[in-house]
Amino acid sequence: MGGRFRRGWNLAKQSWAILRADRTLVLFPVVAAVACLFAGMLIIGPGIALFATASKPAGVVVMVIGGYALTFIGIYCSTALAAATAKALDGGHPTLGDGFAAVRSRRGVIAQWALVQLTVGLLLQVIQGLLNDSSVGRLVATIFTSLAGAAWAIATFFVLPILALEGVGPKEAFTRSARTIRERWGEGLVGAGSIGGLVFLCAMLPAIGLGVLGVAVAGSALAVGIALIALAVVVFVCAAILSSTLNVIFRVALYRFATEQRVVGGFDADALAGAFQPKKRGRRQAAI
Repeated sequence: MGGRFRRGWNLAKQSWAILRADRTLVLFPVVAAVACLFAGMLIIGPGIALFATASKPAGVVVMVIGGYALTFIGIYCSTALAAATAKALDGGHPTLGDGFAAVRSRRGVIAQWALVQLTVGLLLQVIQGLLNDSSVGRLVATIFTSLAGAAWAIATFFVLPILALEGVGPKEAFTRSARTIRERWGEGLVGAGSIGGLVFLCAMLPAIGLGVLGVAVAGSALAVGIALIALAVVVFVCAAILSSTLNVIFRVALYRFATEQRVVGGFDADALAGAFQPKKRGRRQAAI
């Protein structure tokens, strides 16, 4: 476990070095966050109101449409970030416009993949809801959705770089992603190579501390408590943006390593090779 944590932390630091050299990369998640905020207010907000006051079926339809809009925005901006990251890893200095220009012609493909992602997420939620009537059902649903979600996350790990760099359709992107993972790291993987969660967790600790402190002092000093809670929210948002940016940078670098057999951007080859962990079978372990 310690070796896995050190490897992840080293990869996060190497991704951070790329971001420090090209700070424009962090603007893509910022654009996504702002766009999602407006889309949520314009679509999901009315959907919730419609669900609560007039028609539940109509409200659900509007909220699903809103969910698709948010999914599309997130994937579109992340794909643009992947395109800009590829340029940065090759020694260039991409702008915000460079990233979006690179994926403008692929909006249809990205829209299709957003629909796939939303459908998979909704199906897992439906399964969770259908088996939620008993303790045994909840346990089975939790285990199934956790395993299915993890398998999906691993199989689709390289879809964003593929959409950004290859320009293929969603089916081909999924096939290439799963094939690349299988051929480079084998089957039966139990650990995904995402570093965003590690960064997010570390950044979340001060946010949690500030939030708890804010709630604790709000009773005696309301203004101070509100200020601390507001600061906790800002730290949380910044952590999410940073986590998203570093995760995409890492995916592009790892995809280059897996498909082109070369290390770019100052990453460590051994750390990249150990980005995924195969399941142990007795004393034998699948080769990485």
